[in-house]
Amino acid sequence: MMKRAFTLIIFLLFAGSVLFVFTGKEVIAPTSPKSSLEKGADSASPARLIVYYFDMGKDCSTCLNLEAYTRETLETHFPEALASGEIRWEIVDVDEQAHGHFVEEFGLYTKSVVLVTIEDGEILAHNNLSRIWELVYDKEAYMAYIRAQVEDALGAAP
Repeated sequence: MMKRAFTLIIFLLFAGSVLFVFTGKEVIAPTSPKSSLEKGADSASPARLIVYYFDMGKDCSTCLNLEAYTRETLETHFPEALASGEIRWEIVDVDEQAHGHFVEEFGLYTKSVVLVTIEDGEILAHNNLSRIWELVYDKEAYMAYIRAQVEDALGAAP
């Protein structure tokens, strides 16, 4: 089982590298809450919180800001948590078949930022940050919202 998982990870890393070279887009290997978050699946990363940016379809300038402002908030206000792995930032294209399960699991219907709180590899809670679309035109308000939501999620995590 471990050999099979290792082979799959190596293949996905290779495929992602090839896609990145040819498309210039960041590609995230499929992560399923039921597989990659299983207890002990990623013992090197003590993530308590995964901050997902779920991408789909073509990117407009507003969509690019959703991703950029979220990333900037994390890098500005939570650099130690990112560096330690306590917070993990992932960009996932749900148009890819391997990531389609996220649409149903997290109730996605458009590009979204979702916070997933984890304990011992199990999902405790998830929060689809629905206000990002109303706040994206005010960078300071957007970043304050993301920061507060991440702080709340970390405060609620064990």
